Amino acid sequence: MNINYGCVKLRAIEMEDTELLLYLLNAPEVECRTVGWHFPISHNEQEQWIEKFRNSDQSIKLMIELSNSKTIGMIMLEDLDWKNRTVSFGCKLHPFSKDRIKGDIVDAINGMLQYVFFELGINCVYGVLQEDNVFSRKLCKKIGFVEEGTLRQRVYKSGKYKNLISVSMLREEYTKRESGETGEY
Repeated sequence: MNINYGCVKLRAIEMEDTELLLYLLNAPEVECRTVGWHFPISHNEQEQWIEKFRNSDQSIKLMIELSNSKTIGMIMLEDLDWKNRTVSFGCKLHPFSKDRIKGDIVDAINGMLQYVFFELGINCVYGVLQEDNVFSRKLCKKIGFVEEGTLRQRVYKSGKYKNLISVSMLREEYTKRESGETGEY
């Protein structure tokens, strides 16, 4: 099942995504803005990973494909907790893609939110951002995520420890936002 929302389609990972995924994992301009870390990956290793990867009831990774058929990144759902109805999310985007469409990442995240809240029955979507990642913080605020707090010196990037900002959205907040209700959540 693909998830269509606005100008994006969230779809399964295919072998044709090898080059983009390799770039997203190895590019310093992406690595410096993301929370996780990994070793450099070879083309062969990336292809082997794609061949073995399967979405599961614990982890879902989807490619972000635009209506112009260009793929710009990946959105990830991790640590699905079916008892407590929570899931962690993140995304990686190609920062220099000339094929971007205005509002594409907003549509990708909204498509993901609609899927997790109304298809999977999740109650809370949460994530963490680097405190100095101004773009991601503004984006999350625009979409309606609530900044819950600061996790002090939780990642080591570019020779220094950085704070993370914890964000979340509840299903009721998303539903109110979609119905046009205003007010504090």
